[in-house]
Order: sequence, then structure tokens, then C-alpha cells
Amino acid sequence: MSVRPGPFDWSGGHPALDFLNTLDERPSESPVENLATYRDFVRFAELAGLIEPSLAATLRNRSGPRCERIARRARELRERVYNVLAATYAGRSRAQQDLDAIARAIRSAHGGRAFAVSGSRRVSVPGWRRPTAPEIPLHACSLAIERLLVEVDRDRIRKCEASDCGVYFLDTSKGQRRQWCRMGNCGNREKQRRWRSGKR
Repeated sequence: MSVRPGPFDWSGGHPALDFLNTLDERPSESPVENLATYRDFVRFAELAGLIEPSLAATLRNRSGPRCERIARRARELRERVYNVLAATYAGRSRAQQDLDAIARAIRSAHGGRAFAVSGSRRVSVPGWRRPTAPEIPLHACSLAIERLLVEVDRDRIRKCEASDCGVYFLDTSKGQRRQWCRMGNCGNREKQRRWRSGKR
């Protein structure tokens, strides 16, 4: 499997979980924000396969208060999804305001959709009402979140078992026994930590 460039963590196994994991070094006191700007957000959406490279090339040239508001909304949506998954993982009730905010983002994304004609057979395929609107990356992430929450078995959505890692991933392993975001990183570190603890 080829490794995609960028500062992003691609161990989620689903675009919505990769989006969730764009806040790195969670849950430390100094997490690393990889969606600090609208340009960062566009880059993520492109590399995650949520928008076409040609659209990303156009949107990367956009700037200004509107674009930064969209990036802020993306970060807020990401944290809403994180809250929901963290509550589910811990067996707590999910906050209604988080669920409502996610639902609003998904409705807005569907509102931005349109049908377009494609190919010689003139088959209608989903497109965007405004094909170069700066909101498209946010809409695309919202639709990915909808697919995650509606189509994916919740038992397959796991959190890395390392105590200092907040990465979520889709467990597609045989027997669904995956424990770590990456064995070469958290897995090895946590096993060494447990081994040392057992020796004391």
C-alpha cells in the first residue's frame, strides 16, 4: 500500500475517521492541529479522496474570511464527531447538541447536491449545485460522516488501545481483534510499557 503524503494520519480505514484523526497527538495537552487553514482542509479532502484533484487545485487558490470560517466549521464538526465516538466508546450518553450539529452538517451537504448528466449514456450522477463552491470539502466530509454512522457496524469502529493515543479506526482485521492504530508505533510502544510494568 502506498503512503499518501502530508501530515495526516491515514490509519482510520475510512475517510470520516481519517478526518477525525486530523487533530494529532490527542489526548495530550498540546495536540497538533493539521487543519489550521482552509488550504490544509482542502489538501486533506483531496488526499482522502473526497474531492477531485482538479477541484482541489481550484479551491487551494481561495482565501479570505469565508474560507477560514469553513475551516473553523470543519474543525468544529470534527470535534462533534469525536465527542460522539468517545462517548460511545466509554459507554456514556451522547450529547444531543453534538448529534444535532452533525445532523445539520449532513442536511446542508445534501442541500448542496445536484444531479448531473455524465457519459454517452446520459446517466444522472450526483454532483454539486455549485461545482466550485468553497463549502464542497466540508459537504464531502459531512457525507463521509453520514456513511460512517449509517452504513458501518459500530462494533468495527475502534479506538487505539494505547493509553496516550486518541486515534479511531475501522477494524477490518480477521476476527476483529485489531488493537492499535499502527503496530509499528503505538502497538510496540504499549507492549513495551506493559512489559516494563509487569516486571516491577
